[in-house]
Amino acid sequence: MALLRTGRSAKARGVFALLSLACLLGTAVAAPGKAPADKASAAAASAPATAASQGPRSGDPLIDAANDRFWKGQHRAAAAAYRRALALHPQSADLWFNLGCAEAEAGRLGSAIHALEQALLLRPDDADAIHNLSGVRARAVAGALGMGGDLRVALPGDDDLGTGLLTAVSPGRLAWIFGVSWALVFGLVLVWRRSTVSSRRTAASFGAVISALVALGAAALLVGRTRLDSGPQPGVVLPDVARARIGPGAQYKPSVAVVGGVKVQVQGHDSGYVQVRLPDGSDGWLPEAEVAPLFAPEAEVPPGAIAVADPPPAP
Repeated sequence: MALLRTGRSAKARGVFALLSLACLLGTAVAAPGKAPADKASAAAASAPATAASQGPRSGDPLIDAANDRFWKGQHRAAAAAYRRALALHPQSADLWFNLGCAEAEAGRLGSAIHALEQALLLRPDDADAIHNLSGVRARAVAGALGMGGDLRVALPGDDDLGTGLLTAVSPGRLAWIFGVSWALVFGLVLVWRRSTVSSRRTAASFGAVISALVALGAAALLVGRTRLDSGPQPGVVLPDVARARIGPGAQYKPSVAVVGGVKVQVQGHDSGYVQVRLPDGSDGWLPEAEVAPLFAPEAEVPPGAIAVADPPPAP
């Protein structure tokens, strides 16, 4: 299942329309808890997407043009149009989600994973983006089997740089959990001190301990997320299979075959190459054009995050 989203900007989610991602799921169905915008949209989920009128309108001509191209099956043109819209609204999780859907249908799986990863950075609890990301990763792995030759192969989703838990919940929600849990600790301690009933004191003390543990856990995740956001620049590998080399240049021998969609940490730049840290902790060098950066909510958009060119073919 996948939802084509027609929000106007980063502040407006807009309305939802179902679309078919045959490459992921075969037949599209409505996600639990999310309904199509209208009956026409529901019917479009099981019908060939040939008419521009099958999707609801957002009111933004640029986004509507991108949606129309998607419904007509012009997925590469739709992806280019979504990138033009993202240049104006780079913090829109919905537009990044749409871009990921278009890139997946166009067969550019590394670019699709990059867009869906970015959508999840902006909205970590997006169940549809999580579902589609898992499906695209599976396709990327299946398509890369046997393409690494004699090299060690790094696969998308292998370790997620150990940051999966840190990025699963937004900083705002972690701060809310910490504040509520800490308030509960003080409230339950007050109940424990004032109550003269043994069972109530026991329950209050137990609740205070649990609340304190939750607060400490949220605080630890919040600190880790802050360090992650201020650490090395994360990025996603774009080609179907990229050869990470031991040095910054084609004269150095390749050491790892990196499948498109692998998340890396950018360590430095030299001679048109970027030094990256792979999920297993090893380092390698890739051409700058083969790595698209990711950015945190409200952060400055790094060069190359939106205007990603077609990834070069695997050698």
